[in-house]
Amino acid sequence: MPRNTLWYQGVARQIARGFRAFDIEVSFHCGLLDEADLLQWINNYNPQLIFEMNRPRGDISFLPRHIVHICWVVDFNGRPITDFNGSDITYLFGPKWIEKFPFNSFYRWFGPGACEQEYFPEACEFKYQSSFIGHIPRPWSPGELSRNISSNDKRLLFSEVLPELEKNFIEFKSRLKIPEDYVDILYDIAENVFGSEVVLDNVLKYDLSGRLIRLLNRQQLLDKILDITNLAIFGPANWLEWPNYKNCYHRFLETSEEMRWVYCRSRFNFHENGNGMHFRVMDCMASGGLIFIPKGEYDDRTGGIKNFFMSDKHYVEFDIGDLEDKYQFYVNNPRQAQKIRYSAAVIIRENHTWTHRVKSILDDLMYLGYKIG
Repeated sequence: MPRNTLWYQGVARQIARGFRAFDIEVSFHCGLLDEADLLQWINNYNPQLIFEMNRPRGDISFLPRHIVHICWVVDFNGRPITDFNGSDITYLFGPKWIEKFPFNSFYRWFGPGACEQEYFPEACEFKYQSSFIGHIPRPWSPGELSRNISSNDKRLLFSEVLPELEKNFIEFKSRLKIPEDYVDILYDIAENVFGSEVVLDNVLKYDLSGRLIRLLNRQQLLDKILDITNLAIFGPANWLEWPNYKNCYHRFLETSEEMRWVYCRSRFNFHENGNGMHFRVMDCMASGGLIFIPKGEYDDRTGGIKNFFMSDKHYVEFDIGDLEDKYQFYVNNPRQAQKIRYSAAVIIRENHTWTHRVKSILDDLMYLGYKIG
């Protein structure tokens, strides 16, 4: 796993259970190992397969060739998609990334499962009318806004470009699929609006494709929810730095037990992400929570949520324009809402646990001629 946090520890533990269901010996580590530590880990465990999140084989050229390497790209972290090369199998979390993957090696969409041992329904009373679990970036600092991003003598401040970026990211949202697409918009704005060129660093790349777009999407959704109903927000303390949201903020949820507790006790849960098949979605459904998911252009394509679930049977589909109507319908029809909660938990247990996901990995390995276990 990329970092050593409680959330990554939980995901690693849940995936490991999936492999162990097939009598495969598993060890895992949270926080990417450098060359010396990874080679020592290999010496200790003698693995046939290494499964890493967000690190391709191209980053670890020292990895012995006989070890099969799978890279699951969940977050680009501002890196171009062309960085993710060399692995025997590449799994892509975002459905829209598939059409942009440039290599001929084996790749496909791969989404999370749910752990039935950690996420399951329980009979309980609702404590929250609506809830949102997730992260929001911090507000831009004065130093970030005053950055000179010009590559020549003509100064161009990030604060000057930001309003144009926000406008273009909203208007051309459907074009934004991989980090390079966000960078292209910045280049176009700098040249056509300001007559300048831009120098990019890794921080600015992430600010575009990781930070700004997430901020715009979440503000749009949460502002609409707050016009409709009370909202409980759970996540990092960054929420306290936003005047509109700080009074809704409750706490950071560290464990799967705490997240399940909130999913179960929220009458309505809200998701905001370009990917409907998200960790939050799987875990909420497995917990018997009713989740509202925004309509997306990739819902019917490979990896899209409508390939696996039915709107108004397993989740509630909405867009900003009809959110209030959808919300009010399920307020007035609690029995229908309960049917969705039940159906969602059943279909997760029957088709979308980590055991199911690992089975698909093993099928891919067999197809490619690798025998694991």
